[in-house]
Amino acid sequence: MKRDRRPRRSCLGCNAADGQSALLRIVIEHSGELKVDRLGTGRGGYLHQMESCWESFLRRKSLYRAFRQEVTRPAKEKLVLALRAGY
Repeated sequence: MKRDRRPRRSCLGCNAADGQSALLRIVIEHSGELKVDRLGTGRGGYLHQMESCWESFLRRKSLYRAFRQEVTRPAKEKLVLALRAGY
C-alpha cells in the first residue's frame, strides 16, 4: 500500500491536519507582527483560508509552541483583518 508523502500541517485555528498547499503560512517578525509568508522564512504556523478558523485563532490563548514567543491579541486581530481584506 502506498503512503501519501505530501507535507501535512495542523491549522492554528481548528487544529485539523491538512495538506500544506491548502493552508496559509503565517510567520512572526521580530517586532511581534504576524504576516502571511508563502516562502517560509522564519518561525511560523498554518491557517486554513476559512473565517471560522480565523475566529478560533483569535480565541486561542497560547501560540507559544508554534511561534516560540508570545503573540499579542492586537497582532492576531491585525492579521485577521488583513486576511479578510485579501492580505
